[in-house]
Amino acid sequence: MEVKKTGKVNIIISVVLVVIAVALAALTFYFYRQYQNIKKNPNQVAQAEIDAVVANVGRIIDLPKDETPTLATVQDKDKLKDQPFFAQAQNGDKILIYTKSKKAIVYRPKDNILVNVGPIVIDPKSLPQVALVDSGGDINSTVKKLSDKFTDAIAISSSSAAKNKSTVKQTTVLDLTGKAGDLAAQIAKEIGGTVSNTYPAGEAVPEGANIVIFVK
Repeated sequence: MEVKKTGKVNIIISVVLVVIAVALAALTFYFYRQYQNIKKNPNQVAQAEIDAVVANVGRIIDLPKDETPTLATVQDKDKLKDQPFFAQAQNGDKILIYTKSKKAIVYRPKDNILVNVGPIVIDPKSLPQVALVDSGGDINSTVKKLSDKFTDAIAISSSSAAKNKSTVKQTTVLDLTGKAGDLAAQIAKEIGGTVSNTYPAGEAVPEGANIVIFVK
């Protein structure tokens, strides 16, 4: 009888070990697939981190629902010591910036606390400066579209008339710095224009502009 009992115990143990082995194999495969996905789409990591921080902060304070914040991590607190808003920040703190709602939040994950919360004031001079050049198009309509879509993302620095309106065949967006390609593409899409790297011959470059839009 003892032998039979021992045999049943061994069978049960064997079954349990098989189940555990299968579970571990499945878990290993899952993490392998996740790793492969992250390699193919590194932005997934950033978005996952934003979602996690927003979820944690959202349990402490009400957050804007109609926009996705920009997330930054404090790497060197000494570089922020001269800014009162970040005076209490520590390395590893997370900063959520809601540009549309003009709100900034400093969050400390290790203690799950809010270090500081306050409004942000964006200096127009710090934004990409956009110059509009009338090439026979509707400047007022373009200004409205830009204001509605790109609030706090750009600053319209000047408006002037093209020297030769016939040179420009369609509304054209030019990135003069070579560093605002994505923004230029978004602007072009919004106003029904195209992005170009060739500045119209004979046209003056507006002083201080990062992006120039020839409105046709």
